[in-house]
This record gives sequence, C-alpha cells and structure tokens, in this order.
Amino acid sequence: MTQENRLALDNCIKCSICVSHCPVAKVTERFAGPKQNGPDLERFRLEEPAAVHPSIGYCSNCKNCDVACPSGVSISAMNAKAKGEYVTLHGAPLRDKILARVEQMGKASRLAPSLVNRLGRIKPLRVLGEAMMGVSSEMTMPTYAKKTFLEMFQPKKITASKDKVLYFQGCYVNYNTPEVGMALAAVLAYHDIELTVEPFNCCGLPLIANGFLDVAREYAQKNVSKLQQYIEQGYRIITTCPSCNLTLRREYQELFDLDTSQFNEQMMDAFEFLNLLDQRGELKVELQELPKRVGYHQPCHLKAAGCGIPSLETLRHIPGLEVRDLDAGCCGLSGSYGFKKEKYPISQEIGQNISRAVQELAVDQVISECGMCQLQVHHVTGAKVYHPIQLLAEAYHLA
Repeated sequence: MTQENRLALDNCIKCSICVSHCPVAKVTERFAGPKQNGPDLERFRLEEPAAVHPSIGYCSNCKNCDVACPSGVSISAMNAKAKGEYVTLHGAPLRDKILARVEQMGKASRLAPSLVNRLGRIKPLRVLGEAMMGVSSEMTMPTYAKKTFLEMFQPKKITASKDKVLYFQGCYVNYNTPEVGMALAAVLAYHDIELTVEPFNCCGLPLIANGFLDVAREYAQKNVSKLQQYIEQGYRIITTCPSCNLTLRREYQELFDLDTSQFNEQMMDAFEFLNLLDQRGELKVELQELPKRVGYHQPCHLKAAGCGIPSLETLRHIPGLEVRDLDAGCCGLSGSYGFKKEKYPISQEIGQNISRAVQELAVDQVISECGMCQLQVHHVTGAKVYHPIQLLAEAYHLA
C-alpha cells in the first residue's frame, strides 16, 4: 500500500478492529482508543489542530492498531501527529523531556555508569524520583554498560568480504547491551563479512512517542543523509532493534515526509540478513548442540514491520534447541511509557499476559529482539532474557 493510501482518512471503514486489538484500551478507560484519537479526530485536526483529545498521551505507540487494520491505514502515525500537536499546544512535563532523550541520557551515564546503576537501585531515591518527577519507583531501570558498543567494537578487516554491511546499533545496544552488537559482529566475521559501524543519532522513536516531533525530525534528517551515503556505496543496513528498523523505514516517511524508499530493500533486521545468507547457501550450519528450552517474545514493532519472525528461521538450525513462542501479545512497557508513574500500572496489567505465558510454558529463559521488551519480560517474570543473536553466537562457539 502506498504512503498516500496509508494516511488517507477515507480508507478507515469504522470497523473498530483497531480498538479491540489495542492493549491499552483493553485495560483502561483513560485512553479513548486508536480510532477515536486517530482517523475520527484527524478530520477535525485538519481544520483545527487544537482538536486533540487529552487521552492521546495514553497511546503507547505499540502499533497493534496498524497491524490489525484491514484497510492498511497508518493509525499510529495519526496518533503520533496528534500527540505532537498536543505537546506543541500544552507543553510536556520535564520527566517526558528527559525520558525522550535516550541518547543524551546514555552520554551522561558515561561519566560514571556504575554509580548511575547503583543509584537506580536505591529505593528511597526511586521513591523521591517518583514524587518529584513522576518516574515510577517500581519499574526496573535499565543498566548502563561500563563501555559502549562503539568503544568496544574493533573493526576486523576481512579480505574480499562477501557483503558490505553497515550496522545501525541504536541507543540501547550502544549504551546498555553492547554484548548484543558484539555477538552480531562475531557472527558476521565468522561468515567472512566485514561489519562497518558509525555513530548515529538516536532513531528518534522515544522523541516521537513523547510528542517531540520537531526534535525527532532533526535526528531523522541527519540519519537519512548519512544512511543514504552508505546505500549509494552498495552497503546493506542492518539492525538488531525492531523499533529502530521500523522508525527508519516507515516513521521517517509517514511523519516527516522524508524519502526512505531506498531503505526498503537495503535495510533489514539482522536475522533477515542471515536468512538471506541461508538462501544463498552461505550460512554455516555446523552449530554446537544447545539442549535448551527457551520462550520467545515477538516485539510489537517487529510484528508491525511485516517481516515475520526471521530469528526463529535461523535458530531452527541449532540442534537440541527448543524455542516456544509465548504468543502473549504486547509486553506493555512500550519504551518510556511504562516508566511513567501514572502509566506503570497499565503497563503491568498488559504485561500479565507475558507472565502467564512464561508460567504455562515452564521456561526460565526468554529471547526477544527488543531491549525494552527484554527489560519488561524480566521485570514481570524474573526470567533470564536476552537477544536471539546472543544465542546464535553461543551455538557458533563465539559467545
């Protein structure tokens, strides 16, 4: 479906399927729903931008409405624009301004990452932060790594590399889980593929989700300019974060009218790329046996990307590994959403589906491509959670 059709209001047939699939609307009446805030009010906003329902702040930007829509309407883009209009008109709390700037928080943590992590575990400070800033004292805080991925990564020169690959690592991998990026680099090097990395701006999704579209647009323009230079040189762009992937390929075009058409074929999830190697007969399948039983949680943004579950196609080559799909829907955290005091109970109620699925399948390890999903799954279940690329690296003896 074309960009024009995805944003065409008349393609909404008022079926309300998006409302029935909205995880937030299912558990709270504070959100009027994706259809009401999206296509319904968009008609009024075209004439009067102030026609924004206050409940738009409760949209988690999970994009289940887009996935469910039988007409292919980009309801989430309409909701994102509405949130931006609301913030422009009414402003936003300091808390949202801080939570939206993930890249700046990551850079600030470099001064003393271990200290930042310790402070984040001190309950009285968390309670004070909730009282003063509105940041939930209950939600598990992400920890910062001692070294960033860009600091740890050492390019490995590979003569006659099979493919030219650029990695958009994203903020969470760079500052919080560099081991994910290192696992990817090891797997690609094992397949004689040279990996190129580059410092990028944050993809901008946290800014979009919090309504700061003007700042996100600046990030988008810089990222697009840099990425296009690599694409013109014949590089493939790969990601390990579904949210980054979806933002770069779709949000930039739908929200900021940036031409990302070149990204559609040249940008892919890391496991999409590995499956491409498999189709070419170049994926090495001599893997160590891993007698493990793990659960799998599909991130909402991977589902919205429409590429299936490419990681499971690759992991099926690992002997002895049993992967059980949790099939539990949205985890509920949705980036910064679940860290907000008034939204934490909503995110946890949504996340109970994850907790029940883990208990029913009796797994104590879970894999998921999204860093925020990993954090939420661990928070609600206590299970060990990591990225599928780390499991593959282990099977290749590269962990």
